[in-house]
Amino acid sequence: MFMTGVGLILGHLSEYLRELLRGTFLRLFVGIRERLLIDMSEKGKTEVYFDGACPLCRREISFYKKLDKEGVISWVDVDNCHPTVSGLTKDELLKRFHIKNKEGVILSGARAFFDLWKELPGWKWLGRLGKYSFLVNLAEIMYIGFLRVRPFMQKCLNLFEKSKT
Repeated sequence: MFMTGVGLILGHLSEYLRELLRGTFLRLFVGIRERLLIDMSEKGKTEVYFDGACPLCRREISFYKKLDKEGVISWVDVDNCHPTVSGLTKDELLKRFHIKNKEGVILSGARAFFDLWKELPGWKWLGRLGKYSFLVNLAEIMYIGFLRVRPFMQKCLNLFEKSKT
């Protein structure tokens, strides 16, 4: 059953790649396309919105926080509060990774990761790769694949964490 799920995901990813190569990639994101919203009220500090109830997210954000020694990023656990982000509900913020960059632009998915990495010491080189749309699109395909298996991975990690206690 697990291999069937992996095969299904790989099938979807290969379909996305074929669409990308045909130049119709943007049509794939009619329902889930990245939102770009401008909130001019607060500029300056990058804000990262993450799901604190997700064990995978907690671990990744913990790693990023250690890199943010200068405190240039504001970390917002969406699960423990009701953030006010232009046009986005709490449920929308929990479904995908979002940031509000220094310019006040809200980004999600792969684009948000590239923008975050530009702020982190040792990762800036990876963030600079975000200027290449092909790489961002490819990373978005992989992120969508991850989102499909994320619930299963969360359950496994939760079981692992419970067995350690």
